[in-house]
Amino acid sequence: MLILACDTATSILSVALCDGDRLAAEWTAESGRRHAEQLPGLVDRCLTEGGRALSEVELLAVSIGPGSFTGLRVGVSAWKGLALALDRPLIGVPTLDAMARIGAFRDQDVCPLLDARMKEVFGAVYRFEGMSRRKLTDDLALPPDAFCALLDSKRPTVFFGDGARQYREALSKNAPHATFLDGPLWTPRASAVAEEALERSERGDSGDADQVSPVYLRKSQAEQNRERAAGAAGPEVG
Repeated sequence: MLILACDTATSILSVALCDGDRLAAEWTAESGRRHAEQLPGLVDRCLTEGGRALSEVELLAVSIGPGSFTGLRVGVSAWKGLALALDRPLIGVPTLDAMARIGAFRDQDVCPLLDARMKEVFGAVYRFEGMSRRKLTDDLALPPDAFCALLDSKRPTVFFGDGARQYREALSKNAPHATFLDGPLWTPRASAVAEEALERSERGDSGDADQVSPVYLRKSQAEQNRERAAGAAGPEVG
């Protein structure tokens, strides 16, 4: 099954073309807030490198968050447009679920963390027993110390992602026996989104594009600012 996947949950833009579980091409770039501008070019590069045409794609996969509000909207909107134009199934993949596939984990608790700003991380806890993965928590937005309180101190725990890098000191203080993975594991990868989507498809996910939408976990900063401003102004007196 030929899968075209993208991840726009962070400032890193990633697009991958996978033939089943085989990676045909993947391009990843620091995009900042230019996801909409750079996404078409990365799609073209992946198709060219993989030697395939867009019409040959059989399944679309997109990261749905948590993550950047703007980035998620761009990725989900673009892939829903492709699903409609190509009449192909679209599977929305939670960003943290895909990240938990990036490393070769075994008999560990694994915590992918994204920097959620405002002194919080987006994260979840996954338990690997052998190579089998089980998700222990929902996707959460919490301060690093509150997230550490969810961990089993008797289990070896691995942190990674840009949230782990940003809040390493606080995490180390509250989870002193945890280890940290660096380098490419800091960022989401579209190939992991494709891998997660393939498994979901094999488990019976219909790929209904109408059911795919971004998962934000909390209100945007602009929405929170408006609510604070409205509260400070007090109720209207009539």
